[in-house]
Amino acid sequence: MAKVVCVLYDDPVTGYPKSYARDDIPKLQRYPDGQTLPTPEQVDFRPGQLLGSVSGELGLRKFLEARGHTLTVTADKDGGDSVFERELPDADIVISQPFWPAYLTAQRI
Repeated sequence: MAKVVCVLYDDPVTGYPKSYARDDIPKLQRYPDGQTLPTPEQVDFRPGQLLGSVSGELGLRKFLEARGHTLTVTADKDGGDSVFERELPDADIVISQPFWPAYLTAQRI
């Protein structure tokens, strides 16, 4: 099975906001060009939940582990002793975010 290493934004130091500008996300059926949107059979998170930081894990943990894969999620990406550096050698898949990239340099590979 695969080992997935995911480098995401750290959770906010002061926690997430207690309220947001909106209570839900828009209900969309189609893209502007008419193509239908993906229709997953189920989701294991509350729509609107923030998934793009360490605690949200992109919503992948249950999905991957149910299929026998492992997921390591970290914001620690810089330096030779970082979690990313330690987990990279045996990673099969690396996911990194724009504006918070974990660079795959020749030295790291």
